[in-house]
Amino acid sequence: MKHFIFGYGSLICPQSRAITAPSLEDAIAEPVVIRNIERTWSARVTGTGNKYSNDPSVAVAAKDRDHIHGWTPMGVRFRSGAKCNGVLICVDEEELMRFDVREAGYDRQRIDLADIHRHLDSDTLINESMSLWPTSSVEVGDEETSARSSLREKLALEEAKCSECRLVFEKACAKRRKSGSASSECDSSQECDDMAVWVYVQSHNLPAERSFPITQSYVDIIMRGCLSISQDFARRFLETTHGWWHDGPLDRKGREISTPQTMEDTGADCDIKMEQNSIKKHHTWINDRLNPMYVRADNEFSLQNGEAIDELIKEHHPHALQRRVISM
Repeated sequence: MKHFIFGYGSLICPQSRAITAPSLEDAIAEPVVIRNIERTWSARVTGTGNKYSNDPSVAVAAKDRDHIHGWTPMGVRFRSGAKCNGVLICVDEEELMRFDVREAGYDRQRIDLADIHRHLDSDTLINESMSLWPTSSVEVGDEETSARSSLREKLALEEAKCSECRLVFEKACAKRRKSGSASSECDSSQECDDMAVWVYVQSHNLPAERSFPITQSYVDIIMRGCLSISQDFARRFLETTHGWWHDGPLDRKGREISTPQTMEDTGADCDIKMEQNSIKKHHTWINDRLNPMYVRADNEFSLQNGEAIDELIKEHHPHALQRRVISM
């Protein structure tokens, strides 16, 4: 059986992948869009170092990090109608086992082939008057939608560079056509016996918080991978990633618990005071570029490209970026 991994976080970055599996250093990773998967800041790494190493040199030592008990990497969840971009990587059995070790705390789950689409940059789609995001299947009886879906699939196959991944795209197209046929019933649970596309799903869904923040050094590695594909791909990563900021802990139903307003919190400076208090007490994102927490961080890349990355992030998440806290 051929195995493929869908990388949606640091696995997008070729340098990061090669650390785990050096044999993949020159391997082609195809940019893709997966439907019905939502990417969120929702995994949890406990410990002031990181989940990849016991080396004490990577432990958080700065005094301003005394409150930090770990950090929040990327996670995903299956959700109808959602979309998530990333890369498709063909791996052998040995490489698959290495990634299983790397992704401790995540469960490897299979992706429905019909939900897999090859990424196409916006310029190509706009020139062909197509939507930026693929539909789930060809709508029965809609000739215009059918024609555009066929054109999208044709362009995607033409741009595919990895021969093994092209087989995935071909089978994905075939499955969508079958599911869109009025005369055919398609069981979405049925998959090919000769290939499997896997995604690592975190064991627990926990949002970023002050003690387990999002770390900029980790974001930079992901953005490095996205930008190696295209700026358009990087923008779509930012567009489809959720959970960059929330103002405090969540209740059992996942709703934010607001801080009660005191008698002193009245007057013209009330909003400013409350916002500053929220950032200080509940910040969920730290800028650790000067002293990275992430073991695969590339300090030189972050310092050289940090300003450009921040400008891209600002386009999609200005509220969260404004509240990012500098950590020495």
